[in-house]
Amino acid sequence: MRTSRGTWLFLAGVLPLFQGTKPLRKTELVQLLAAGALSKPAITALVRRNCLTFQPSPRDLAELKSVGADAAILAAIDQCVRARAARAAAPRPSTPVTRVAPMPPPSQPPQPPQPPQPPQPPAPWEPLTQFTPPAGLHAAVGSGLPLVLEVRDSAARPVAGQRVMFAATSAGVVTPNAAETDSTGAVRVRVTLGEHPGPVVITGTVGTFSRTVTVQADPGPAQTLVVERDGVPIVGTVGVRSRDTLALRLAARDRYGNRAALDNFTATTTGSAIGLVSAAARDSEGIVMLAPRRSGVGEAQLSASGLRARVPIDVLLPAAAAGPWAIGVRAASLSANNPWIALPNVTGVSGVDVAVFGRRTFARGFSVVIGAEEGSLSADRTTGGGGSVSLLLFEGYGRAELAVLPRGRVSPVVALGAGGYRLKSQDGGATVYHTNLFWSAGFGADGVVSPRVTVEVRFERQWMTDTDQGHVATLWPLGAGLRIAF
Repeated sequence: MRTSRGTWLFLAGVLPLFQGTKPLRKTELVQLLAAGALSKPAITALVRRNCLTFQPSPRDLAELKSVGADAAILAAIDQCVRARAARAAAPRPSTPVTRVAPMPPPSQPPQPPQPPQPPQPPAPWEPLTQFTPPAGLHAAVGSGLPLVLEVRDSAARPVAGQRVMFAATSAGVVTPNAAETDSTGAVRVRVTLGEHPGPVVITGTVGTFSRTVTVQADPGPAQTLVVERDGVPIVGTVGVRSRDTLALRLAARDRYGNRAALDNFTATTTGSAIGLVSAAARDSEGIVMLAPRRSGVGEAQLSASGLRARVPIDVLLPAAAAGPWAIGVRAASLSANNPWIALPNVTGVSGVDVAVFGRRTFARGFSVVIGAEEGSLSADRTTGGGGSVSLLLFEGYGRAELAVLPRGRVSPVVALGAGGYRLKSQDGGATVYHTNLFWSAGFGADGVVSPRVTVEVRFERQWMTDTDQGHVATLWPLGAGLRIAF
């Protein structure tokens, strides 16, 4: 087998590797594998003996495999790497060092021992830090009450010297607003409540957390009694001008004007002008119902919570309203002459009459009147020597009237009626004697004097008829009267 000149040159270059123990470089190992001049067992033995100068990376191992490195060569490389790492980790033998003993320092007085550091204070624990008592606190407005905040650590031990900040809502004031806990872990403050009822929340801030307690501010004791009518406080005398029931409300107020509790409420009246209907306390107020009885002066006396209030009452009742019924009397002057009289032997009639009547008023000014009338007349004769003759007139009638302004103090009135009459002369009826029906129409006015008394004026026309003669006379009574309602 002939060996090429290049091969001989390569062998001449690597021969020193077999004669010494110099570690192989990467290029040398690649050349050995690529040339194929040495067997792989020989290369394996060379690697185990000489090792390597480099730390093979995964890329280096891949390159060696590509030029022919087998498993034995790779194992030899791994063995080399491990052995080199073990040698690097082994401690090196120490070299003996000769020390020169230093000169002892000059003697100094011994230092006093340092005092021990104080122990770290325990930290407050929120679940065990609380106000005492924690709830159910009540006090009157404007008053003060003491509060205690107990600060504890997680082992329920008191935390002393802990600074606590305090604040309050609803115009409450905490004194002092900042303090430190004592040896028992407690800090004591005083809370002054505001002037208005309601909850007041007290907050104590301990380090990074806060604890709260609520104090209910209640109204204070009653200082004054306030009597109201229709929601307005009463000052002076109460005027009553109707028959309606009068309602008074009584409330107790504390020194700040808050409504206070109403205890032992009673009510009485004096005088005959006013009467007590009922008196009852509801919630925080008393309700008194009074009934006006007659015009005059009375007084309501109210007491509650150890206080008394007197309310003068001036009663002026309106007159009683008029009822639908009325009775009255009216006097009239009447006369008749030609052509208003159709009596063959009489030329004129004149005289007066008086009537009494009953009246019933219905809605919208409509009334019905039933009455009786008696008159004394004088007639001028044309027969029997002339002269005059006395006549007597009797009438019974019914009349319907309508007031134009029924609610006015003065109202026009129109009337329409009918009835029966008898007209007879004092000579036994020789001159005049008629008895039959008549009908009337007229107008007038009503004037209200008081709710029960009314003055009336009427002017009428009365048509007298006779069964045999027909129309016999027309009378014109002008009268005035008075009626009283009941």
